[in-house]
Amino acid sequence: MNESTLEIPEQCRPNVNNTLQNQAESLLPFYTFNELAQHNDSTDAWICIFGQIYDITSLIKKLQGTSAYQQLIDYAGQDISSWFDEQTHEPRKRIDPQTYESVLLIKNLSIIETLGIPFWKTNDFLIGRLTEHCRYIRLIHNFSPKNPYLLEVAEEETIGQIARKFLKYNSHIFSYIWRYNGQILDFNKTLTENGIPNEELFHDKYGWRSDNENCPTILLYFSDDLTIA
Repeated sequence: MNESTLEIPEQCRPNVNNTLQNQAESLLPFYTFNELAQHNDSTDAWICIFGQIYDITSLIKKLQGTSAYQQLIDYAGQDISSWFDEQTHEPRKRIDPQTYESVLLIKNLSIIETLGIPFWKTNDFLIGRLTEHCRYIRLIHNFSPKNPYLLEVAEEETIGQIARKFLKYNSHIFSYIWRYNGQILDFNKTLTENGIPNEELFHDKYGWRSDNENCPTILLYFSDDLTIA
């Protein structure tokens, strides 16, 4: 039987309305440390505070001419949780040795506060969450097995969320059936929930990792329906 004509469970079958893609886009995405680090200049700036990732590009433009402008650019693409109190999530303070008054540890945060509600207190700049665990997977098209894609993904991402990021490589990715070890994967579940455990720490412990050659390999098969590019 041709793989592309297998009976596909409803939750795994893409359709003309792109339901699976819509579901993936409705979830707040997870990002890896490497993805965060790529957004590190004044034209594309992300920062992370206690696992929440904010796109502060538009804010940086508003801060031109202030001392906060260059400081935020310098820390773009990084985790700045150390600037904030772990309990209150408010900016850290210190005692000024000259005045003995309580002042902000990072004084430039006061400039940001003058622009209105600080970005860390609103969801207006929130774009995603930082993963607690990264892992690698290998994607192989059944018609092009010699050209695999090695992806670093977040443990918390669903298959649908992973597929959404893969759109930049293949605009029809939601028209593929994803299979691992003979099993059709559910787009609404994570890799682990689909029975693909994260064994990278185990591989590292015994020295089995070599350019991620032991990471799970997922095979991609065309579905009957093609999404519109």
